[in-house]
Order: sequence, then structure tokens, then C-alpha cells
Amino acid sequence: MTWSALAPYGVNEVAKTRWRAVPYTAGSGLDLGCGAQRLFDTEFVVGIDNGADGERGIQVAPNLRADAKALTMFAAGSWDYVFSSFLLQNFPYADVAAVLRDWLRVVKVGGCLVLYLPDADQVPKVGEPGSLPGQQWDVTYETIVNALERTGHNWDLCDYQRCSANDEYALFFAVRKLK
Repeated sequence: MTWSALAPYGVNEVAKTRWRAVPYTAGSGLDLGCGAQRLFDTEFVVGIDNGADGERGIQVAPNLRADAKALTMFAAGSWDYVFSSFLLQNFPYADVAAVLRDWLRVVKVGGCLVLYLPDADQVPKVGEPGSLPGQQWDVTYETIVNALERTGHNWDLCDYQRCSANDEYALFFAVRKLK
């Protein structure tokens, strides 16, 4: 495990996987829970964050300050992709399928939902000493696929990686929205 409770968590997780997300993030998209740094610093990426990390002293700089749990401000099929790094695990697991349903709703057919999440096999479990701040459930391949299956959307898992090199302790998912 490369996670350390002494290391700054959540400050720059996106930088660890930005290169991995490139094939799935063409066009205009949303970066949900962007914190201080969006996926790409261009006008084609809209960062959304509720600012809660500011309470832990982490700077947040979204384009839009809002709760990323429900994207009701956007029309269905309005974005080429939705990207989120280290956010989904902070929602109650009972809500995750509905959250993913809404995130996929705003993605165009053929576009992608890209998730970068803490790997339960590489970080302390929820409730254990040193667990990630705000995390409400332990992320595994199975928990994500199970939630995706309950979204009601047609999708294809086009990339999955366990990321454990250097200072990574995460799972990467790229899900393409089908018809």
C-alpha cells in the first residue's frame, strides 16, 4: 500500500491519472469534485465542486460551485464526458447508482464516464485508523460494476486499471455510454 495517513490526501489526485484519462475525454466535459485543479486547464472542462474540501484547508477553484451529486442544471446528453477523481466514495453507497445514473444521463451517446477512486485493497478500510477523510464505503471493482448495472443505462466498460505504482492507490474506470 502506498497510501499514508501522513501524506496530503486529495490535493492532487487528478495529476496522477490525467494521462490515463486522455483517450476518454475528448471534447467538452465536466470535472466533478475538481478541487483546486481541473482535469485539464482549458475552456473545454467545467470544474464543479461544492467547496467542502475548503473546510480541511484544501483550496478549491471550481468554475461552478455546486453539489456534484445531482447534475439537474444540465440537459441530458449535453457533455462529451464526465470525469471524477476521489469523489464518488464520499456519497453513501445506497445513493451511488442514482448518482452514476445522473452522471451518465448528461453524457452524450458514445461519450465516457471516467472515474478514479481509492482502491479498497490499497487504503485503510472505512472506520479503520488512517482511512480517507469523508470516505463512506470501500471501493472495489465489484461495487462500481454493481452500481453501474443498476443505473438503467446501456454502457461498456472500455478500460479498468488497478493503479499502484509510485504514489497511486486507486482504481481507474472508463465507461462508454451506449445508445
